[in-house]
Amino acid sequence: MISGMIRPLARSPAARTDPQVSEQYYIERELADRLRGARSRDERRVLYGQVYREFNERVRHYDLAIQAADPVIQAAAIAPQVRLLRGFVSRQSVYCEIGAGDGAVARALAPMVSSSLAIDVTDALLRGPNPDANFRFRVFDGFDPALPPQSVDVAYSRDLVEHLQPDDMLEQTVAVARMLKAGGIYVCVTPNRLSGPHDVSRDFDDIPRGLHLKEYTATEVAQTLRKAGVGDVRVLISVGGWRLAPLLPMWTVTPLEGFLSRLPRWARRRIARLLAAVKVVGIR
Repeated sequence: MISGMIRPLARSPAARTDPQVSEQYYIERELADRLRGARSRDERRVLYGQVYREFNERVRHYDLAIQAADPVIQAAAIAPQVRLLRGFVSRQSVYCEIGAGDGAVARALAPMVSSSLAIDVTDALLRGPNPDANFRFRVFDGFDPALPPQSVDVAYSRDLVEHLQPDDMLEQTVAVARMLKAGGIYVCVTPNRLSGPHDVSRDFDDIPRGLHLKEYTATEVAQTLRKAGVGDVRVLISVGGWRLAPLLPMWTVTPLEGFLSRLPRWARRRIARLLAAVKVVGIR
């Protein structure tokens, strides 16, 4: 979904024209306004699936759709994620990816774990049969994966939480925390708002107006994880899926984010691009 929803747009040579970018911008604004205008969580529970299925029907030229249709492009695109996650899983691990899009990362990890589950609010990007007995894909409502308590060793999301209404982000994170085993981890990757916006709005606006309903700093993500009941929250530094340091305490990043937030916007956005290397890891 929500990762699987829409990755941040890449400036790829596989050419998106200006009219295509403009078309996506106006479609995203229209769909995002539906979610922002929803009066209740029950309304959004239905809307998440509808909005992202409609997005995939109306916008066929964004990166994730192109990637899902081409196995070679897909393998190259997911390689850094698989490389990163391989360091957290084992043959005994139960793995769950929330907002898994086409499920490609969870499929790639399936031979390395005992069970691999991909969930999203729509299966619009799913391609082909399941080749691995221990890989499953399931559609959910965007709120609760509905897995048994303490049943997952490693949970993962990428470019997911920014697609949720803020209250829904907390509710979903509570559900993720509940399904983690003692000592289980949640790797939460999201673009840092200090260098944003990161959705299609970045070509048009100073704030996200597309399907990124709210972007976060690493510190803000950590605060939500703690509210959700994840007691130990740390920072992972990685580039291209390669870990550059052991897990670090949050205080190594929070002062930097505070400093950057006080800079003029033009300087903040440029310097804060370095924060793309920062991922948040919660340990149950």
